[in-house]
Amino acid sequence: MTERRARTDNRHTQPADLPDPRMLALKTLQELRGGEVTLDELLSKHGFGLPSLDRNFLRQLLGTTLRHLGEIDAVLAPRYQAPQDRVAGRLTNILRLGVAQLFFMETSDYGAVDSTVNLTRDAGLHKYVKLVNAVLRGLQRDGFEWPENVEAWQLNVPAWLRGSWKKAYGAEIAQGIAEASLDYAMLDLSIKDQAEAADWAEQMDGMVLPTGTVRLESGRRIRDLPGYKDGKWWVQDAAASIPAKLFSAYEGKTIYDLCAAPGGKTMQLASKGANAIAVDKSEGRLKRVFENLERVELGAAVVTGDATDLAPDTPRADAVLLDAPCSATGTIRRHPDILLRQNDKLMRSLLPIQTKLLHQADKLLNVGGELIYCTCSLQPEEGEHQVKSFLADHPNYERKPITTDELGGWDEAINDAGELRILPLHMQEYGGIDGFFCARLVKKA
Repeated sequence: MTERRARTDNRHTQPADLPDPRMLALKTLQELRGGEVTLDELLSKHGFGLPSLDRNFLRQLLGTTLRHLGEIDAVLAPRYQAPQDRVAGRLTNILRLGVAQLFFMETSDYGAVDSTVNLTRDAGLHKYVKLVNAVLRGLQRDGFEWPENVEAWQLNVPAWLRGSWKKAYGAEIAQGIAEASLDYAMLDLSIKDQAEAADWAEQMDGMVLPTGTVRLESGRRIRDLPGYKDGKWWVQDAAASIPAKLFSAYEGKTIYDLCAAPGGKTMQLASKGANAIAVDKSEGRLKRVFENLERVELGAAVVTGDATDLAPDTPRADAVLLDAPCSATGTIRRHPDILLRQNDKLMRSLLPIQTKLLHQADKLLNVGGELIYCTCSLQPEEGEHQVKSFLADHPNYERKPITTDELGGWDEAINDAGELRILPLHMQEYGGIDGFFCARLVKKA
């Protein structure tokens, strides 16, 4: 028998005039089921105006539930069968939130059970209050039986993902990817003046990664860190910061950042002296680009528009950075909702968009220019396969291999073709990294 309950008493309470974070967590889980909105978007909506303690609890509760969802459902399976009515989804999510608190968070047993019973009542599911109480009291009393010959990563990572990673990378690496993806990500910063990276790392008790990123322990309030208000840095995962560092020249060059929001790569390009042009079709997301550029005091042109359908008179580019929309399966550490929202069908629906964006990038690029294509996906269909297909259709392009020297001596992610295939199990000695793919191409004629 396995018990995973925390022993500390950290029951979460709040004034009656504020929305209950648990109710907001339930609403968020319900809205995530459609797959069209992300956890970050919903947290911004539901967490707006909450005190920091409540907002942090909401984020922790949802993150814990999503990371352990397979385990939670395995815990519930012997004791709970969803009713055959329209409330089944809500009731199941209520119990999931309860189990997450009971076994995977620092919530007292009493607090976990009592608050979940109250949530059931507040959600209008009065006839199921006794059922929820009985299920959770039974788990509190007995613990739970762990399924035989099954590990946590096998339960928490969907079968379609496990299968695709095994096919692409082999069973051992696929397991390593899955386990690393369920870890929590650290806080990564890109420094406006790279020469100051070591100074900022020392000031904030962090480290400088070989690729130049400053890494800090997670859980720190970003706006309170030194240098934030002065615009000395911005938050950007170490993997995501690499592509914008791979162009041959920047000063005075016109470089497009397609699908640019939230603007980390645009800021990198601008900080190196490029005439950066950020393109994104979402006005809401571009607002963040404007805000970020203003905070760090960098200039760039910002264009609202669909990068797959730019006007014929759009200025040509010396270089193009295309961070294409993708399944984002490399970012599960930061976005555990991907485990719930994403599936193979949705992933494949993005492939034609990526192909179209690559063809659009070609139309923008001057002869002799560099095209960097990247995705935060672990799926080869969205990375290596796209580049191979593009090169077959465009014989006037060739790969320009990425070198170890460009990565500060870090070489474990460079594949035989000179592309970057970063896996979450890389950089384990530094705390891991998001999964990413990146290829650099040159237009010869």
